[in-house]
Amino acid sequence: MPKFNVAIIGAGLSGLAFGIGLQKYAPDIDFEIYEAATQLSEIGAGVGIQQRTWTIMQAIGIEEDLLKITEHGEDCSYPIVQRKSDQAEGVEVHRIQNMERNYSFHRAELQKVYLAKLRPRQVHVGKRLASYTQPEDGTGPIELQFEDGTTATCDFLFGCDGVRSRVRAVMYSQLAERAEAAGKAEEAAELRALIPPLFSGGVVHRCLIRKETLPAEAVGHPAFNHPGIVLYGGKNMHLITYPISSGRILNVGAGISFPGKEGVPYEGPWTRPVGREEIVKYFKGWESDVQEVFKYVDGGILWAIHVTGKLPTYIDGRVALVGDAAHAMMHHLGSGSGQCYEDAWMLAQFLGHANITKENATIALRVYDEIRRPFAQRVAGLSIRAAELHHFNGPELAWLTPELSATGAAMTDEQLKGIGEATERIRAWRDHSSLLEENAAAMRRMDEALAAAA
Repeated sequence: MPKFNVAIIGAGLSGLAFGIGLQKYAPDIDFEIYEAATQLSEIGAGVGIQQRTWTIMQAIGIEEDLLKITEHGEDCSYPIVQRKSDQAEGVEVHRIQNMERNYSFHRAELQKVYLAKLRPRQVHVGKRLASYTQPEDGTGPIELQFEDGTTATCDFLFGCDGVRSRVRAVMYSQLAERAEAAGKAEEAAELRALIPPLFSGGVVHRCLIRKETLPAEAVGHPAFNHPGIVLYGGKNMHLITYPISSGRILNVGAGISFPGKEGVPYEGPWTRPVGREEIVKYFKGWESDVQEVFKYVDGGILWAIHVTGKLPTYIDGRVALVGDAAHAMMHHLGSGSGQCYEDAWMLAQFLGHANITKENATIALRVYDEIRRPFAQRVAGLSIRAAELHHFNGPELAWLTPELSATGAAMTDEQLKGIGEATERIRAWRDHSSLLEENAAAMRRMDEALAAAA
Protein backbone atom coordinates (compact mmCIF):
# COMPACT_ATOMS: atom_id res chain seq x y z
CA MET A 1 0.00 0.00 0.00
CA PRO A 2 1.28 3.50 -0.75
CA LYS A 3 2.21 5.79 2.13
CA PHE A 4 -0.09 8.44 0.70
CA ASN A 5 -1.08 9.97 -2.62
CA VAL A 6 -0.02 13.22 -4.22
CA ALA A 7 -1.63 15.45 -6.85
CA ILE A 8 0.62 17.59 -9.04
CA ILE A 9 -1.12 20.44 -10.83
CA GLY A 10 0.72 21.29 -14.04
CA ALA A 11 2.62 19.14 -16.55
CA GLY A 12 5.26 21.70 -17.45
CA LEU A 13 8.92 20.92 -16.99
CA SER A 14 8.89 21.31 -13.19
CA GLY A 15 5.75 19.18 -12.72
CA LEU A 16 7.13 16.39 -14.90
CA ALA A 17 10.54 16.53 -13.20
CA PHE A 18 8.82 16.34 -9.81
CA GLY A 19 6.98 13.22 -10.95
CA ILE A 20 10.23 11.61 -12.10
CA GLY A 21 11.81 12.53 -8.78
CA LEU A 22 8.98 10.89 -6.85
CA GLN A 23 9.43 7.70 -8.88
CA LYS A 24 13.12 7.73 -7.98
CA TYR A 25 13.02 8.67 -4.29
CA ALA A 26 9.49 7.83 -3.17
CA PRO A 27 8.28 4.74 -5.04
CA ASP A 28 5.84 4.06 -2.19
CA ILE A 29 3.93 7.30 -2.91
CA ASP A 30 1.23 7.35 -5.57
CA PHE A 31 0.94 10.50 -7.67
CA GLU A 32 -1.16 11.89 -10.49
CA ILE A 33 -0.39 14.90 -12.69
CA TYR A 34 -3.24 17.14 -13.85
CA GLU A 35 -2.66 19.46 -16.81
CA ALA A 36 -5.05 22.21 -17.94
CA ALA A 37 -4.13 21.97 -21.63
CA THR A 38 -5.97 19.44 -23.75
CA GLN A 39 -2.71 18.22 -25.25
CA LEU A 40 0.91 18.36 -24.14
CA SER A 41 2.66 20.67 -26.55
CA GLU A 42 5.37 23.04 -25.38
CA ILE A 43 5.66 26.40 -27.05
CA GLY A 44 8.91 28.24 -26.63
CA ALA A 45 12.40 27.69 -27.87
CA GLY A 46 15.72 27.02 -26.18
CA VAL A 47 16.23 25.87 -22.62
CA GLY A 48 19.67 25.87 -20.99
CA ILE A 49 20.61 23.54 -18.16
CA GLN A 50 23.72 24.61 -16.31
CA GLN A 51 26.08 22.29 -14.47
CA ARG A 52 24.45 22.96 -11.11
CA THR A 53 21.08 21.81 -12.45
CA TRP A 54 22.63 18.96 -14.43
CA THR A 55 23.49 17.40 -11.08
CA ILE A 56 19.73 16.87 -10.64
CA MET A 57 19.37 15.28 -14.08
CA GLN A 58 22.10 12.83 -13.13
CA ALA A 59 20.53 12.12 -9.75
CA ILE A 60 17.06 11.32 -11.11
CA GLY A 61 18.47 9.08 -13.83
CA ILE A 62 17.76 10.88 -17.10
CA GLU A 63 21.27 12.07 -18.04
CA GLU A 64 21.84 9.50 -20.79
CA ASP A 65 18.53 10.30 -22.46
CA LEU A 66 19.25 14.03 -22.39
CA LEU A 67 22.77 13.70 -23.78
CA LYS A 68 21.28 12.36 -27.01
CA ILE A 69 19.49 15.65 -27.74
CA THR A 70 21.80 18.31 -26.34
CA GLU A 71 24.45 20.76 -27.43
CA HIS A 72 27.77 20.94 -25.50
CA GLY A 73 27.18 17.52 -23.98
CA GLU A 74 30.83 16.57 -24.31
CA ASP A 75 32.58 19.92 -24.61
CA CYS A 76 32.76 21.55 -21.18
CA SER A 77 34.56 24.66 -22.38
CA TYR A 78 32.69 27.29 -24.36
CA PRO A 79 32.79 31.09 -24.55
CA ILE A 80 30.25 33.53 -23.18
CA VAL A 81 30.59 36.87 -24.92
CA GLN A 82 28.88 40.11 -23.90
CA ARG A 83 28.86 42.99 -26.39
CA LYS A 84 27.53 46.52 -26.61
CA SER A 85 25.77 46.38 -29.93
CA ASP A 86 23.30 49.28 -30.21
CA GLN A 87 25.75 51.21 -32.39
CA ALA A 88 27.20 50.89 -35.88
CA GLU A 89 30.45 49.35 -34.63
CA GLY A 90 29.82 47.07 -31.69
CA VAL A 91 32.38 46.56 -28.94
CA GLU A 92 33.14 43.62 -26.70
CA VAL A 93 32.28 44.28 -23.07
CA HIS A 94 33.24 41.00 -21.46
CA ARG A 95 34.33 37.49 -22.43
CA ILE A 96 34.86 34.41 -20.35
CA GLN A 97 35.71 30.84 -21.23
CA ASN A 98 33.13 28.91 -19.28
CA MET A 99 34.70 25.76 -17.85
CA GLU A 100 31.50 24.07 -16.74
CA ARG A 101 29.15 22.26 -19.06
CA ASN A 102 26.03 24.05 -20.21
CA TYR A 103 23.48 21.87 -21.95
CA SER A 104 21.13 23.46 -24.47
CA PHE A 105 17.82 21.97 -25.55
CA HIS A 106 14.75 22.63 -27.57
CA ARG A 107 11.95 22.77 -24.99
CA ALA A 108 9.70 20.33 -26.86
CA GLU A 109 12.49 17.73 -27.09
CA LEU A 110 13.15 18.07 -23.37
CA GLN A 111 9.47 17.53 -22.57
CA LYS A 112 9.38 14.35 -24.66
CA VAL A 113 12.22 12.86 -22.64
CA TYR A 114 10.44 13.64 -19.37
CA LEU A 115 7.12 12.22 -20.55
CA ALA A 116 8.80 9.01 -21.67
CA LYS A 117 9.93 8.44 -18.07
CA LEU A 118 6.38 8.62 -16.70
CA ARG A 119 3.53 6.17 -17.12
CA PRO A 120 1.01 7.69 -19.57
CA ARG A 121 -1.94 7.15 -17.24
CA GLN A 122 -0.28 9.35 -14.62
CA VAL A 123 -0.71 12.50 -16.73
CA HIS A 124 -4.29 13.71 -17.19
CA VAL A 125 -4.86 16.47 -19.77
CA GLY A 126 -7.82 18.82 -20.03
CA LYS A 127 -7.98 19.13 -16.23
CA ARG A 128 -7.95 22.82 -15.37
CA LEU A 129 -8.14 23.32 -11.61
CA ALA A 130 -10.98 25.51 -10.39
CA SER A 131 -10.43 25.19 -6.64
CA TYR A 132 -9.49 22.84 -3.85
CA THR A 133 -10.70 22.30 -0.30
CA GLN A 134 -8.62 21.16 2.65
CA PRO A 135 -10.57 19.56 5.51
CA GLU A 136 -10.64 21.71 8.62
CA ASP A 137 -9.42 18.89 10.84
CA GLY A 138 -6.35 18.40 8.63
CA THR A 139 -6.79 14.63 8.38
CA GLY A 140 -9.20 13.86 5.55
CA PRO A 141 -8.43 14.03 1.84
CA ILE A 142 -8.02 17.29 -0.07
CA GLU A 143 -10.75 17.63 -2.68
CA LEU A 144 -9.86 19.03 -6.10
CA GLN A 145 -12.54 20.63 -8.25
CA PHE A 146 -11.86 20.99 -11.97
CA GLU A 147 -13.54 23.33 -14.42
CA ASP A 148 -15.03 20.40 -16.35
CA GLY A 149 -17.10 19.53 -13.29
CA THR A 150 -15.06 16.51 -12.23
CA THR A 151 -13.36 16.07 -8.88
CA ALA A 152 -10.43 14.15 -7.44
CA THR A 153 -8.84 13.70 -4.03
CA CYS A 154 -5.31 13.59 -2.69
CA ASP A 155 -3.44 13.67 0.57
CA PHE A 156 -0.97 16.35 -0.54
CA LEU A 157 -1.26 18.91 -3.33
CA PHE A 158 1.59 20.56 -5.22
CA GLY A 159 1.08 23.53 -7.52
CA CYS A 160 3.51 23.28 -10.43
CA ASP A 161 1.16 25.33 -12.57
CA GLY A 162 3.36 28.25 -13.51
CA VAL A 163 3.28 31.99 -13.06
CA ARG A 164 -0.53 32.12 -13.48
CA SER A 165 -0.89 29.41 -10.83
CA ARG A 166 -4.44 28.55 -9.86
CA VAL A 167 -3.11 26.77 -6.79
CA ARG A 168 -1.47 30.02 -5.66
CA ALA A 169 -4.68 31.94 -6.30
CA VAL A 170 -6.73 29.56 -4.15
CA MET A 171 -4.08 29.33 -1.43
CA TYR A 172 -3.67 33.08 -1.06
CA SER A 173 -7.43 33.69 -1.23
CA GLN A 174 -7.87 31.30 1.67
CA LEU A 175 -4.97 32.84 3.61
CA ALA A 176 -6.55 36.28 3.08
CA GLU A 177 -9.96 35.07 4.25
CA ARG A 178 -8.41 33.77 7.47
CA ALA A 179 -6.59 37.06 8.01
CA GLU A 180 -9.87 38.96 7.56
CA ALA A 181 -11.64 36.65 9.99
CA ALA A 182 -8.92 37.47 12.52
CA GLY A 183 -9.50 41.21 12.03
CA LYS A 184 -6.31 41.75 9.98
CA ALA A 185 -7.71 43.65 7.02
CA GLU A 186 -4.37 45.15 5.93
CA GLU A 187 -2.67 41.75 5.94
CA ALA A 188 -5.56 40.28 3.95
CA ALA A 189 -5.17 42.97 1.29
CA GLU A 190 -1.43 42.30 1.06
CA LEU A 191 -2.04 38.58 0.62
CA ARG A 192 -4.61 39.12 -2.14
CA ALA A 193 -2.18 41.43 -3.95
CA LEU A 194 0.19 38.47 -4.31
CA ILE A 195 -2.29 36.38 -6.30
CA PRO A 196 -1.89 37.90 -9.79
CA PRO A 197 1.46 37.78 -11.59
CA LEU A 198 3.28 41.10 -12.02
CA PHE A 199 4.42 42.42 -15.39
CA SER A 200 8.20 42.70 -15.26
CA GLY A 201 8.29 45.61 -17.67
CA GLY A 202 9.89 43.49 -20.39
CA VAL A 203 9.05 41.21 -23.29
CA VAL A 204 11.16 38.69 -25.15
CA HIS A 205 10.72 37.48 -28.72
CA ARG A 206 11.78 33.84 -28.94
CA CYS A 207 12.83 32.67 -32.37
CA LEU A 208 14.59 29.73 -34.01
CA ILE A 209 16.84 29.68 -37.06
CA ARG A 210 17.30 26.22 -38.57
CA LYS A 211 20.78 26.18 -40.05
CA GLU A 212 19.74 23.86 -42.85
CA THR A 213 17.56 26.66 -44.22
CA LEU A 214 20.39 29.22 -44.43
CA PRO A 215 21.65 30.19 -47.90
CA ALA A 216 25.22 29.30 -48.80
CA GLU A 217 26.48 32.85 -48.23
CA ALA A 218 25.24 32.82 -44.63
CA VAL A 219 26.27 29.33 -43.57
CA GLY A 220 29.84 30.35 -42.79
CA HIS A 221 29.03 33.70 -41.17
CA PRO A 222 30.45 34.02 -37.62
CA ALA A 223 27.05 35.01 -36.22
CA PHE A 224 25.76 31.50 -36.99
CA ASN A 225 28.85 29.58 -35.93
CA HIS A 226 29.73 30.88 -32.51
CA PRO A 227 30.30 27.85 -30.25
CA GLY A 228 28.81 29.44 -27.16
CA ILE A 229 26.53 32.21 -25.95
CA VAL A 230 26.60 35.71 -27.42
CA LEU A 231 24.74 38.50 -25.63
CA TYR A 232 24.38 41.57 -27.85
CA GLY A 233 23.26 44.31 -25.47
CA GLY A 234 22.05 47.88 -25.81
CA LYS A 235 20.00 50.46 -24.00
CA ASN A 236 16.71 48.82 -22.94
CA MET A 237 17.16 45.75 -25.13
CA HIS A 238 19.30 42.76 -26.00
CA LEU A 239 19.70 39.90 -28.45
CA ILE A 240 21.03 36.54 -27.25
CA THR A 241 22.03 33.61 -29.46
CA TYR A 242 23.25 30.08 -28.78
CA PRO A 243 23.06 26.70 -30.55
CA ILE A 244 20.55 24.00 -29.56
CA SER A 245 19.48 20.60 -30.91
CA SER A 246 23.08 19.43 -31.36
CA GLY A 247 23.93 22.59 -33.27
CA ARG A 248 21.22 22.22 -35.90
CA ILE A 249 19.27 25.24 -34.63
CA LEU A 250 20.32 28.69 -33.48
CA ASN A 251 18.17 29.84 -30.57
CA VAL A 252 17.48 33.57 -30.74
CA GLY A 253 16.00 35.71 -27.99
CA ALA A 254 15.29 39.41 -28.54
CA GLY A 255 14.38 41.20 -25.32
CA ILE A 256 12.91 44.68 -24.86
CA SER A 257 12.40 46.49 -21.56
CA PHE A 258 9.97 49.36 -21.05
CA PRO A 259 11.17 51.42 -18.06
CA GLY A 260 8.36 52.53 -15.79
CA LYS A 261 6.04 49.69 -16.84
CA GLU A 262 7.09 47.33 -14.05
CA GLY A 263 3.99 46.18 -12.18
CA VAL A 264 1.63 47.92 -14.62
CA PRO A 265 -0.96 45.48 -16.04
CA TYR A 266 0.13 44.24 -19.46
CA GLU A 267 -2.31 44.92 -22.26
CA GLY A 268 -2.88 42.12 -24.74
CA PRO A 269 -2.10 38.40 -24.77
CA TRP A 270 0.98 37.35 -22.82
CA THR A 271 2.15 35.10 -25.67
CA ARG A 272 1.43 35.57 -29.35
CA PRO A 273 3.04 34.99 -32.74
CA VAL A 274 4.92 37.97 -34.16
CA GLY A 275 6.27 38.68 -37.60
CA ARG A 276 9.85 39.54 -38.41
CA GLU A 277 9.20 43.27 -38.86
CA GLU A 278 7.67 43.62 -35.40
CA ILE A 279 10.92 42.33 -33.91
CA VAL A 280 13.60 43.97 -36.03
CA LYS A 281 12.12 47.47 -35.76
CA TYR A 282 13.66 47.79 -32.30
CA PHE A 283 17.18 47.00 -33.53
CA LYS A 284 17.73 49.52 -36.30
CA GLY A 285 21.26 50.84 -36.28
CA TRP A 286 22.69 47.92 -34.32
CA GLU A 287 25.98 46.31 -35.34
CA SER A 288 26.31 44.13 -38.43
CA ASP A 289 26.20 40.70 -36.76
CA VAL A 290 22.82 41.55 -35.25
CA GLN A 291 21.52 42.61 -38.65
CA GLU A 292 22.83 39.37 -40.16
CA VAL A 293 20.94 37.28 -37.61
CA PHE A 294 17.72 39.19 -38.20
CA LYS A 295 17.92 38.61 -41.96
CA TYR A 296 17.00 35.00 -41.30
CA VAL A 297 14.53 35.38 -38.45
CA ASP A 298 11.14 34.45 -39.82
CA GLY A 299 9.03 35.69 -36.94
CA GLY A 300 8.72 34.12 -33.52
CA ILE A 301 6.71 34.12 -30.30
CA LEU A 302 6.40 37.19 -28.08
CA TRP A 303 6.37 36.50 -24.35
CA ALA A 304 5.41 39.24 -21.93
CA ILE A 305 7.59 38.37 -18.96
CA HIS A 306 5.62 38.19 -15.73
CA VAL A 307 7.00 37.42 -12.30
CA THR A 308 5.64 36.26 -8.96
CA GLY A 309 5.56 38.67 -6.05
CA LYS A 310 7.75 37.99 -3.02
CA LEU A 311 5.59 35.44 -1.24
CA PRO A 312 5.67 35.15 2.57
CA THR A 313 5.05 31.39 2.34
CA TYR A 314 5.07 28.61 -0.25
CA ILE A 315 2.90 26.31 1.84
CA ASP A 316 -0.46 26.14 3.57
CA GLY A 317 -1.35 22.96 5.42
CA ARG A 318 -0.84 20.08 3.00
CA VAL A 319 -0.50 22.27 -0.10
CA ALA A 320 2.76 23.64 -1.53
CA LEU A 321 3.79 25.84 -4.44
CA VAL A 322 6.62 24.68 -6.68
CA GLY A 323 8.64 26.38 -9.41
CA ASP A 324 7.21 29.39 -11.23
CA ALA A 325 4.02 29.18 -9.17
CA ALA A 326 6.20 30.16 -6.22
CA HIS A 327 8.97 32.29 -7.72
CA ALA A 328 8.65 33.08 -11.43
CA MET A 329 11.56 35.39 -12.20
CA MET A 330 13.24 37.39 -14.94
CA HIS A 331 14.99 35.28 -17.58
CA HIS A 332 18.26 37.22 -17.78
CA LEU A 333 20.19 35.05 -15.33
CA GLY A 334 19.17 31.81 -17.03
CA SER A 335 18.33 30.31 -13.64
CA GLY A 336 14.52 30.24 -13.56
CA SER A 337 14.12 26.65 -14.72
CA GLY A 338 17.03 25.56 -12.53
CA GLN A 339 15.28 26.89 -9.45
CA CYS A 340 12.13 24.99 -10.44
CA TYR A 341 14.13 21.77 -10.66
CA GLU A 342 15.76 22.41 -7.28
CA ASP A 343 12.31 22.76 -5.68
CA ALA A 344 11.15 19.49 -7.23
CA TRP A 345 14.32 17.58 -6.33
CA MET A 346 14.25 18.64 -2.70
CA LEU A 347 10.57 17.84 -2.27
CA ALA A 348 10.90 14.42 -3.88
CA GLN A 349 13.74 13.50 -1.53
CA PHE A 350 11.98 14.89 1.53
CA LEU A 351 8.77 12.97 0.78
CA GLY A 352 10.79 9.81 0.15
CA HIS A 353 12.54 10.06 3.53
CA ALA A 354 12.31 6.74 5.39
CA ASN A 355 10.69 8.37 8.42
CA ILE A 356 8.08 10.39 6.53
CA THR A 357 4.50 9.25 6.92
CA LYS A 358 1.15 10.69 5.96
CA GLU A 359 0.82 12.01 9.51
CA ASN A 360 4.11 13.93 9.63
CA ALA A 361 4.71 14.85 5.99
CA THR A 362 3.74 18.47 6.67
CA ILE A 363 7.15 18.71 8.38
CA ALA A 364 8.73 18.08 4.97
CA LEU A 365 6.71 20.95 3.51
CA ARG A 366 7.75 23.29 6.32
CA VAL A 367 11.45 22.52 5.88
CA TYR A 368 11.07 22.92 2.10
CA ASP A 369 9.61 26.40 2.64
CA GLU A 370 12.27 27.28 5.20
CA ILE A 371 15.12 26.43 2.81
CA ARG A 372 13.88 27.01 -0.71
CA ARG A 373 11.89 30.23 -0.31
CA PRO A 374 14.77 32.54 0.76
CA PHE A 375 17.15 30.89 -1.70
CA ALA A 376 14.90 31.17 -4.75
CA GLN A 377 13.91 34.74 -3.84
CA ARG A 378 17.59 35.70 -3.65
CA VAL A 379 18.16 34.29 -7.15
CA ALA A 380 15.08 36.19 -8.37
CA GLY A 381 16.62 39.39 -7.03
CA LEU A 382 19.88 38.68 -8.85
CA SER A 383 17.96 38.12 -12.08
CA ILE A 384 16.52 41.65 -11.82
CA ARG A 385 20.03 43.05 -11.46
CA ALA A 386 21.21 40.99 -14.43
CA ALA A 387 18.40 42.49 -16.53
CA GLU A 388 19.58 45.99 -15.63
CA LEU A 389 23.14 45.22 -16.67
CA HIS A 390 22.19 43.48 -19.92
CA HIS A 391 20.10 46.51 -20.90
CA PHE A 392 22.58 49.14 -19.70
CA ASN A 393 20.16 50.34 -17.07
CA GLY A 394 20.28 50.58 -13.31
CA PRO A 395 21.23 53.46 -11.03
CA GLU A 396 24.74 53.86 -12.42
CA LEU A 397 23.44 54.27 -16.00
CA ALA A 398 20.30 56.34 -15.43
CA TRP A 399 21.98 59.15 -17.38
CA LEU A 400 22.43 57.01 -20.52
CA THR A 401 19.65 57.67 -23.02
CA PRO A 402 19.03 55.49 -26.10
CA GLU A 403 20.23 58.36 -28.28
CA LEU A 404 23.49 58.77 -26.38
CA SER A 405 24.04 55.03 -26.29
CA ALA A 406 23.63 54.75 -30.07
CA THR A 407 26.54 57.14 -30.68
CA GLY A 408 28.97 54.56 -29.38
CA ALA A 409 30.95 57.29 -27.64
CA ALA A 410 28.96 57.92 -24.46
CA MET A 411 30.58 55.24 -22.32
CA THR A 412 34.29 54.98 -21.58
CA ASP A 413 36.24 51.76 -21.83
CA GLU A 414 36.43 51.74 -18.04
CA GLN A 415 32.65 52.03 -17.72
CA LEU A 416 32.13 49.20 -20.20
CA LYS A 417 34.61 47.06 -18.31
CA GLY A 418 32.72 47.77 -15.10
CA ILE A 419 29.46 46.56 -16.65
CA GLY A 420 31.12 43.33 -17.76
CA GLU A 421 32.67 42.70 -14.36
CA ALA A 422 29.38 43.43 -12.59
CA THR A 423 27.59 41.00 -14.89
CA GLU A 424 30.14 38.32 -14.10
CA ARG A 425 29.74 38.87 -10.36
CA ILE A 426 25.99 38.33 -10.70
CA ARG A 427 26.53 35.05 -12.54
CA ALA A 428 29.17 33.89 -10.07
CA TRP A 429 26.67 32.88 -7.37
CA ARG A 430 26.72 29.41 -8.95
CA ASP A 431 30.51 29.24 -8.83
CA HIS A 432 30.63 29.67 -5.07
CA SER A 433 28.01 27.09 -4.21
CA SER A 434 27.66 23.34 -4.40
CA LEU A 435 24.23 21.86 -4.92
CA LEU A 436 25.35 18.52 -3.51
CA GLU A 437 26.63 20.14 -0.32
CA GLU A 438 23.45 22.20 -0.01
CA ASN A 439 21.37 19.08 -0.56
CA ALA A 440 23.25 17.19 2.14
CA ALA A 441 22.67 20.10 4.53
CA ALA A 442 18.96 20.13 3.65
CA MET A 443 18.66 16.41 4.41
CA ARG A 444 20.37 16.97 7.77
CA ARG A 445 17.90 19.76 8.51
CA MET A 446 15.09 17.38 7.60
CA ASP A 447 16.44 14.80 10.04
CA GLU A 448 16.62 17.43 12.77
CA ALA A 449 13.04 18.56 12.17
CA LEU A 450 11.74 14.99 12.28
CA ALA A 451 13.70 14.23 15.44
CA ALA A 452 12.37 17.36 17.12
CA ALA A 453 8.80 16.36 16.32
CA ALA A 454 9.20 12.76 17.48
